[in-house]
Amino acid sequence: PPPSIPVPDVTMAQETGQKRSWEPSTASVGDEPRDVVARRLDVWPLDEHNQRLLDLVRPIGWQDPAPLPLYDLVVIGAGAGGLVSAKQSARRGAKVAFISDHLAGGDCLNVGCVPSKALLRCARALREARRAGEFGVRLPGGGAAHVSIDFPAVMLRMRRLRAAIAPADSHEATAAAGAHVFQGRGRFASADTVTVNGATLRFRKAIIATGGRAALPPLPGLAEVPYLTNATLFNLTALPPRMAIIGGGAVGLEMAQAFACFGAKVTVVLRSHRLLPHGDERAAAALHAALKRDGVEFIFGAHINSVSVIPKTAAAAEAAAGTWGEAAAGEAGALPPPPLP
Repeated sequence: PPPSIPVPDVTMAQETGQKRSWEPSTASVGDEPRDVVARRLDVWPLDEHNQRLLDLVRPIGWQDPAPLPLYDLVVIGAGAGGLVSAKQSARRGAKVAFISDHLAGGDCLNVGCVPSKALLRCARALREARRAGEFGVRLPGGGAAHVSIDFPAVMLRMRRLRAAIAPADSHEATAAAGAHVFQGRGRFASADTVTVNGATLRFRKAIIATGGRAALPPLPGLAEVPYLTNATLFNLTALPPRMAIIGGGAVGLEMAQAFACFGAKVTVVLRSHRLLPHGDERAAAALHAALKRDGVEFIFGAHINSVSVIPKTAAAAEAAAGTWGEAAAGEAGALPPPPLP
């Protein structure tokens, strides 16, 4: 589960009746600077769209309701599973307590489905613009060869769309469905009680829907390099010129395709000898061919010995000589990719 986040101090909001916000006028959350807490929540930069997102999915000063003597259902976790369980149960008359510790909406809204598809849509638009001539579309100012990406604008669009969708997963929406919303970390105290923010909730049934976070492989040097996971990838504001992706799952391949279309030099490193090692070989070959057309490179059968950052001077020399891929493949002990159809 995600690491525990300090619960915001709600005393001020309770005493003054004022609703606090993540806007710049709010300097701190509890005893910590606002920016520090936002970074710990992996929501950055703290622009107007991310402020709006946080106001909805982790509001400052959220006031927990007075607990009922007994709940039919307690739901711990505010991702898709927790939200659906809490809302649908409450709408059908159950007495529900909903406990959210991290970001309401979970992976799907914050670091999964919504932001990844927003980036893929931009990548698709860029790819289609580059192919405009095939369809008789003539672009002014040099045509398709001069089409480029404004990466900060791409990420700004993603943050704007994510904030626009967030009301559906907000604490207010869950409360409006009839559930009691508690913002904090729930802990089981007995077989039929959970504590949160000092309150004890008794229940008949409980659902644990706490999700998880990316598991980091135990690679020497990984902790010393600026690595990303799905929790931090969508905080980027500048396009990385080079990106190595460890693993060939759905998330890794989606982002490999998007960033390669944007112009990054993307290499996917896999232990397996082909994509979809447990899936259909023809589907794997078709996927491999499609990603290659978009510029994604692959190192199959890799054993990663260590991870390090190439010095800028060495990286520039290797880029000029075109030897980076060969050097990485040699170090990883890679096998050649399967033949393209």
